[in-house]
Amino acid sequence: MILAVDGGATKTVAAVYKDEILGVGISSSGNYTEVGEEQAKKNIMEAINDALNNSSVSLKEINKAVFALAGVGDSKKFTEIGERIAKDIFKDSIVMNDGVSALRATNLFNDGAVFAPGTGSVAFYQKNGEIIRVGGWGWFFGDEGSASWIAKNAITYAIRSVDKIEKESKIPEEVEKFFGGEFREVVTRLSKEQNKRLIASFAVNIDKLSKNDELAFKVMKNAAEYIDLMVNRLKKDVNNVYLLGGVMRSSTIRNLMSNKVRYFYGYHSVIGGIITLEKINKEEIRDDLVKQLNKNLIKEPEEKLRKLLFIENTEELSHGL
Repeated sequence: MILAVDGGATKTVAAVYKDEILGVGISSSGNYTEVGEEQAKKNIMEAINDALNNSSVSLKEINKAVFALAGVGDSKKFTEIGERIAKDIFKDSIVMNDGVSALRATNLFNDGAVFAPGTGSVAFYQKNGEIIRVGGWGWFFGDEGSASWIAKNAITYAIRSVDKIEKESKIPEEVEKFFGGEFREVVTRLSKEQNKRLIASFAVNIDKLSKNDELAFKVMKNAAEYIDLMVNRLKKDVNNVYLLGGVMRSSTIRNLMSNKVRYFYGYHSVIGGIITLEKINKEEIRDDLVKQLNKNLIKEPEEKLRKLLFIENTEELSHGL
């Protein structure tokens, strides 16, 4: 009986597996570098308990556990915190960075790469068995192509629009509605608080607005161009490149990209833990795990799916990848 946990900046996904995925749980951020150790552990336990309840399994029945957590590997301190959280929950657990889990979920144990534009963005590739990281510089200087980067750039263009440097746009109005308040007050508040997850969640609105707003479209086009650049860079070292992350839910991004590569959604990363422990190296088994995960997520409350996975309806979980 296996417990796999993927704790990212926006959401935590947990899955219980024995020959098949028995149950899944989701909760808020498991990224302790963003929400702190105590809150991250609380969110991780919520996802785990949800998955255990949906599986009719107790934690005592779990034989192996793997935790893929954002922050692990970023520094000695952050790695120690991640390991402490995981091993407090399951003593003999395996702990890895969530990017490594994404690499296993997409490429299995083969040489290949994954770029993950989610709340932030980072790429990992395996070449001759060695795992190498690209990007993941944080949202102040990096995280290009990510939801936080899209939202941050959209607000910058909104400021230009208000100052009449750029064309008129509906982005300032959307900023006021989404964050609540007069535009200048909102910008000041966001600059002071620097809540990455909150700002990143605004990217969904920019994606929708890009259908008929020139500046919003420009932001999405810039993101698509960066994702293309990253794919091209990864192809210099490996042949197989995948995309995984919430940004890939945007049809605008996918249509603007010149590289047409296979993509997965962010919550699919949790199967990387199962693949790691079970040493799965067959794509058909991986694809079946994705379908099983989608099927189990449908059982979750729609309010949770909308809030944490930005899914408008359960039909989106039938994505064939």
